Amino acid sequence: MSKTFKSPHVDDRRDFAKLVERTSKAMVKHLTERPSQPVDCSNPPDHIGDELANLTLPADGMAADDILAFFEDKLMPWSMPTNHKHSYGWVNTSPAPISILGDSLAKTLNNGQDGYDHSTVFLMHSLGRWLMELSGFVASDGTPDGMAILLGGGSAANLNGLTVARYWAAKRDGWSIREEGLQGNHPAMTYYTSAEAHSSVQRCVEQMGIGAKYLRKIDTDDNFRMRPDALREAIEADLAAGLRPACVVASVGSTNVGAIDPLDDIADVCDAFDVWLHVDGAYGGIVGLDPAYTEMTSGMSRVNSLTLDPHKWLQVPVDCGAVLVRDRQLNHENYTLVPDYLRAASTEEGSIPWPCEHMFELTFGDRAMKTWAAIARMGRGGVRDMVVNCNNVARRLGAIIEGADDLELLAPVSVSTVNFRYVPVGSSLSAEELDTLNQRISDRIVESGEGHVPTTKVNGAVSIRACVLHYENSEDDADHLIELVRKFAT
Repeated sequence: MSKTFKSPHVDDRRDFAKLVERTSKAMVKHLTERPSQPVDCSNPPDHIGDELANLTLPADGMAADDILAFFEDKLMPWSMPTNHKHSYGWVNTSPAPISILGDSLAKTLNNGQDGYDHSTVFLMHSLGRWLMELSGFVASDGTPDGMAILLGGGSAANLNGLTVARYWAAKRDGWSIREEGLQGNHPAMTYYTSAEAHSSVQRCVEQMGIGAKYLRKIDTDDNFRMRPDALREAIEADLAAGLRPACVVASVGSTNVGAIDPLDDIADVCDAFDVWLHVDGAYGGIVGLDPAYTEMTSGMSRVNSLTLDPHKWLQVPVDCGAVLVRDRQLNHENYTLVPDYLRAASTEEGSIPWPCEHMFELTFGDRAMKTWAAIARMGRGGVRDMVVNCNNVARRLGAIIEGADDLELLAPVSVSTVNFRYVPVGSSLSAEELDTLNQRISDRIVESGEGHVPTTKVNGAVSIRACVLHYENSEDDADHLIELVRKFAT
């Protein structure tokens, strides 16, 4: 007679209160102590790294307490710098505490988003409207206009939006991309984006089978914004060559310099040539809440699709990217393929869409609860004030740099990004020597544990790039960063 199987999960469910108490203490310890720790403590010692990379599969299950102890001792001390307010390196930021709890509850419910009218599908519908309101993705009367899906990040969201654009372009030209793929005898589609666009745009174009050869990278102006006149010329040239312009990808908050492309002017070009307009606003998609940027982003009401990353400025735990699509029916046509064991969701006006019918994935996790919690905790006014505060810190940093003899702005301050470098007063250093100096300053700041501000390149020059997104940032942090730069420049 075979031995009766008993899963260890049965005991863990019985003892769950005790396990949660221990886990919560570890979480509280991390959040409480993180501000006083080195900013970048992400790399474990060599012996810990070697141990983690060479774990053997246990023959018998480990005790739950031993697993939690392993997490506490071997993983939790080594935290990414983004959790610290003096990290200015990336546009991902520390998650809001209430959002962490929302994510934990979502994992407890385990509500997959592959269908059925369960609670978080309805919540996602409201959340989509909230994201539209915050980003300005609205109709001419100011009401939310479209639908939203939560994905893994900006790259996945861009892929979703650009795939819908491909479907639309084929339909515009009288054929079906779903039926024929790219195997039919049709003129090649062309996509257009800024020379400052995120690398995911090219990767998406390659993955969709369009090919990098048919991605036009449009020149930018002195403020790193796509030039509408150059865009128009590129589209006209492709039409004259017998190609089919399909989609323009504009940026609101480019990753490198925070540039905002001139949306209204680009929308005019798209309207003139009947081309889909997608906006990569993964970073700056909600910057229009700041009155200083409202006019610059007013064209958001004219775009066909938008990428927006809640795990950036909205301070949701990774991963979480959103794609907003104006035409819900078109999005549905591009993706719907319902297996027999799932009932198709209604696409009638006013119904609640099932996410699985509007994206490639079928079973995927619930990101709505953590995102909803982060926004609900702040409210529209709180989100607006947070955006303005981050931009004010960046403006303060830019003002210090412009007024200093030993610092130089390398790009206009845009959204909450500041690109600058240290230039010794009276310096006769070559461009190469300045690059080496500023890279060394960045490295020394990171090594000190007092800050985290990596470098990038702007017009070929090494730039110290500061991006302000943490919910604790204040204008004092601008002064602190400048102090660090000068401290480690000598």
